Formats: sequence, structure tokens, C-alpha cells
Amino acid sequence: MAEDLARLEDWLKRAGKLVVAYSGGVDSTLVAYTAHRVLGDHALAVTFKHPLNEKDEVEEAVSLAKRIGLNHFVMDLSLPESVMENPRDRCYICKKHLMGRLRAFARDSGYPIVVDGTNYDDLQEGRPGIRALKEEGIRSPLAELGIGKEKVREISRILGLDYQKPSRPCLATRFPYGHRIRLEELNMVAGAENLLRREGFRIIRVRHLGETAKIEVGSDEIPRLLENDIRNRVVQELKALGYRIVVLDLEGYRMGKMDEL
Repeated sequence: MAEDLARLEDWLKRAGKLVVAYSGGVDSTLVAYTAHRVLGDHALAVTFKHPLNEKDEVEEAVSLAKRIGLNHFVMDLSLPESVMENPRDRCYICKKHLMGRLRAFARDSGYPIVVDGTNYDDLQEGRPGIRALKEEGIRSPLAELGIGKEKVREISRILGLDYQKPSRPCLATRFPYGHRIRLEELNMVAGAENLLRREGFRIIRVRHLGETAKIEVGSDEIPRLLENDIRNRVVQELKALGYRIVVLDLEGYRMGKMDEL
């Protein structure tokens, strides 16, 4: 791990001056924190604020940036209408728009390089947003150095960073492809997931299927969700948000499930 961290530090040091696309997740936090350690104010962490990002997630990123001393900026953006139409290539369209805006901002602000937190394992998953990163000239030091998710978590643990934070992809992933996403629906999903988070669940997805909310939690968390008090409270509060039917996926959360749908 020490060797991998040293290689990451050397990569960033050679970059000289850069902007980090920083979400507050484990991967981008490691890159932003390490860049700050080796480059100081020559590294700027930028967090996107847009309709598909949960408000509390942006607030958490801001709070964490202050806590670990990052040079940080929040970029407030709108999204193309084509993203809200939720086509199959939504992730590519969205990522290309965001990274294009970030690259222009970095250039105008005197930062020649933009990097993100994509790790080596992400390259094996065929994520459509990675094509947008390449087209926009965004560098991914973790991926380039062959550092995957487990190594990222171990290095983060050694550095005293939060290495167990679950991933929280954008809210569009809660909707079936082709479903036109409306702001009120985003608020319903965010409210439902925040409720489950307050109940102490860690791995959470609430899939928005019309008037039905399909809850996915970690498979080991399912028995707790079925306890009468918690189950009744969750059902009642999700119906108060506007859902008519609340169901639980007995398989639990699994990546790529909405693609199958």
C-alpha cells in the first residue's frame, strides 16, 4: 500500500497543477486529499451541484473538504434536457456535459489538467461515462496506475480517511430507462433514501417504478427492515412521500439491476 500511495503521489506531483472532480466518495476523496498533500493550493477540488445530485451529498462533500483542508469549489450546473429524458446513454451524455464544463472552468482558471477518481476496477465494468472522460481529456490517476477499489480503501484507511462509505451514484439510476425524470420524483426518491439512511441502513436504493417504490438494501440488512416497527414506519413514511405501493426486493442490492429492468 505504501508503494501504491508513493506512485500516486509521484503521478500527482508530476502533474504540477490540476483540478480534481471531487464527489466526496472514497475514490475521489483519496485523489483530492493526496493532491492537496503534494501540491497544496495548486490542487483544486470541484464538486458538481445539479438536479441529479442529492443535496445532502453535496453538503457532505463540502463538510469533508473543510475537515481535511481541501482547496474546494462547488460548481452549480443545470443539465441538458436529454439527460432528464433518461435514455440508455444518459450517463455518457451527462458525464460529457459535466466534464466539458469542468475542463473549460479549469482552463479559464489556469489549471491545465483535470483528473477524477475513476479506479482500475471501474474500467472493467464497461461504464459508458468512461468514454466521455477520454473524449474530454480527463485523466484518471488511479486507473492509470492500476489501483483498484480494494487498494483504494486500504490506502484511505491508512491515511485516516473514510474508507467504508458506500457508493451513491446519481439519482437517475433509480429510474427505468426512457422514463422522463421530473423534479418532484427526484425529491420522492431522495426523501425515501434519506429515511432509510436515518433508520441506520447503509446500502440503499429506492427504485422509482411509477407509484411503486422498490426498496433494495444490503442482503444482510433485510431481516432488520422486516422488523414490524421499522417496516411499518418505512411504509407509512414512503406513502406520505407519494408512493402508493412499497415493496422490498428480497435479493437485496446488486449492481446493474436497473439495466436488467
